[in-house]
Amino acid sequence: MRKRVIKVMAIVGIGFVSIASYGQTTLNDLVSYTLANSHEVKKLQFQQQEADYLRRETIGKGLPQAKFDATYSKMYMNIDIPSETADKLNQMLQAPQLSAIAPTVSAMIPMIDAISGLNMLSGGVQVTQLIYSQSYLVGLKATKNMQELYAILREKTDEDLIADVASGYYQAGSLILQLQSLDKSLKNLKEIHRIVELSYENDLVKETQVNRLKVTIANLEVTRQTIDNGIKSQLNYLKALAGMPADSSLSIDTALLINDFVAKEVTGFKVENVPAYRVLEKQDEIYSRQVKSAQATYFPTLAAFGKLSYSSYGLFFKGDNADSYKDSQLGKMSDLSHNTTVGLNLSLPLFTSGSNYYKVKQAKVKQAQLREDMMKTSDLLTVNFNNASMEFQSAKAMVDAQKENRDLALKVYTQTSLLFQEGMTSMAELLNVNSDFLQADNTYNQQILKCKTAEIKMLKASGSMKSIIKN
Repeated sequence: MRKRVIKVMAIVGIGFVSIASYGQTTLNDLVSYTLANSHEVKKLQFQQQEADYLRRETIGKGLPQAKFDATYSKMYMNIDIPSETADKLNQMLQAPQLSAIAPTVSAMIPMIDAISGLNMLSGGVQVTQLIYSQSYLVGLKATKNMQELYAILREKTDEDLIADVASGYYQAGSLILQLQSLDKSLKNLKEIHRIVELSYENDLVKETQVNRLKVTIANLEVTRQTIDNGIKSQLNYLKALAGMPADSSLSIDTALLINDFVAKEVTGFKVENVPAYRVLEKQDEIYSRQVKSAQATYFPTLAAFGKLSYSSYGLFFKGDNADSYKDSQLGKMSDLSHNTTVGLNLSLPLFTSGSNYYKVKQAKVKQAQLREDMMKTSDLLTVNFNNASMEFQSAKAMVDAQKENRDLALKVYTQTSLLFQEGMTSMAELLNVNSDFLQADNTYNQQILKCKTAEIKMLKASGSMKSIIKN
């Protein structure tokens, strides 16, 4: 029976040295997917499009503008010629010197009395061209700055997403490695429990040893369920962060994390390379444009314009003879008349009661506030990098120490197994050594992930998160 225990322990002990992969999704794959499908990235792409359209809109305002206007109006009138006035006019027309025009004027008197209103139709094309505007020139440069700002924000968003995804990926990997180590321990304990139960049935061990193993296994199974739930939660978080459908599958390749462990270092830190600081620098440029935009209100604006218009009119009538009058020359719309106008429009502000002056002052104060933020951010980023770098160096040194500890624990376990086979040590001692090796193995794996987490902090603090992606 004792030889059988020795054989089982030797087989399962050898299995501790290698770590099996829990899945096929690499960090590279997940980051690439996130940068292409994340909701944050898509939102920023729309903002970049908006900035591009704003620039094009601004450019268009400095190009020729043309518009067409057309107007039709109907003016109602009530012309009432008193009969006494008409009679006097007819008497005056009886004079010999007016005999030539008398018939025409007499015929027009009732027609004028019948006028009901005036039809008017006009239309034309107007073209304008901005020649000089300081506000336009400043605004055009400001829209270019906005495009550049969104490009930097895209870099910052990418850096933040890579940091969040990598951190979540390593956290999930840490939980999976814990689960794997726990599964190994459970597998060993269950096999030992089965053998010890057989020994108990043959009165070779005490009942307390069997019960002790049962309690240990039960506790580990509860812990296993807790870790498994944590893994599922972490994977769901990663899917949401990456923009993956909730029902899609995602797994972590822990073997690649451990076996391909390479710690990166950052040299030559410059705060100007950090996207968070570059965003503030670009915002400072935009504030400078706002100051110049406020100052531009003091400058004149010059534009050229030209207009070609056409118009026509005609009378309409009332009364019994309206139909006969509308066919007359006055009742018809006149031939189109046109006129052309060209000129320059100069606008020069003279007096604003100080409103423009204080507008410039406000813009300068806002820029001064931003520059204070820039200095504060520069100091904080430098401190964050120095702290992250120290944490990384410490974690990296601990990886080497934990590796030596794990190798030593494996050596002790191998020696103890040989002693147990020769009957020179107890099963309790072998189980203790086995437990020590499992703990050392798990601690080593966790330390690697701690080192990678510290590496993320350092790379993010230096603006170098994209270097974590393998080309």
